[in-house]
Amino acid sequence: MKFIKGICLLSVVIIGSFAFLIKFSAIETKFKCSSDFSSGFVADQQTHPKELYMKLHSYRWWVWLWNKKSDGAVWLEAPNRITDYFERIVEVGDQLQFYDFNNNPRGYFSNLSNFLSTSTSTWAFDGKCMRIED
Repeated sequence: MKFIKGICLLSVVIIGSFAFLIKFSAIETKFKCSSDFSSGFVADQQTHPKELYMKLHSYRWWVWLWNKKSDGAVWLEAPNRITDYFERIVEVGDQLQFYDFNNNPRGYFSNLSNFLSTSTSTWAFDGKCMRIED
């Protein structure tokens, strides 16, 4: 009977630890960025004042145990136009560098100045970001 109680207690501890790691492995921060949105389409070479929203997941130190390639993930959204996701973020000093699925550099975010610079094959964005709360 003590053996079964021990196994049950151990199972609860393992499941609780796993749930803790999943729930608290990333810190989510949201930003609203303002600047000019540059379209890369040939028919539309104008620069339009736009807002870009960014959701940044910064991984905690223990995520390194199973994910040594990335320090976080980033979602970018230009309302009614585009959403982009970067799964590989590398922290270099005060800068977060974004890479696409092919490991090509696609921009950076400065933790010091809150400046975002990013581009894809169809658009580019450079602007200052402000943290927003839900």
